[in-house]
Amino acid sequence: MQRVFLYGTLKKDQPNHARMAAGLQSEDCVFEGIGETQTRYPLIVDPLFNIPFLLGAPNHPKALNVEGEVYSVSEKMLKNLDELERHPTFYTRQEIPVRLNGRTQVTWCYLLQNFREDFLQRPALRTYDSKDYPEFLGGSHKPPTEEERQKFIAYAKGTA
Repeated sequence: MQRVFLYGTLKKDQPNHARMAAGLQSEDCVFEGIGETQTRYPLIVDPLFNIPFLLGAPNHPKALNVEGEVYSVSEKMLKNLDELERHPTFYTRQEIPVRLNGRTQVTWCYLLQNFREDFLQRPALRTYDSKDYPEFLGGSHKPPTEEERQKFIAYAKGTA
């Protein structure tokens, strides 16, 4: 089992948590607790689809220590998360230090690297809750088509 830090839609009570709930049911993951990044990162919400991104810009002037959930996950679950997050072509899975239960743990985290420069102008958050952004995925709460995903990736990476 390996630890993963989740800061967005995979957290409890968020739109993609069903994936983690299925992992809890199948014992492919275990909830470890609420953690906080030891290094400060900009956690922003994309203005187009209201999707949270943890930007690979550690200690940027707008960065904050971000709160999220820590899970221990099986190799199978880690592979499923990699597929969901499109590692390594969209997000990059990277080890970061996270404070959990009074100790610093090294965990995997999905960071957006090579992102649009204007993302750093967005307000940074300490924590994400989709309830603050009712138009998540344009209000559809459905997975986009592959074509829509590719357009979104190009947009977020600043290549569109």
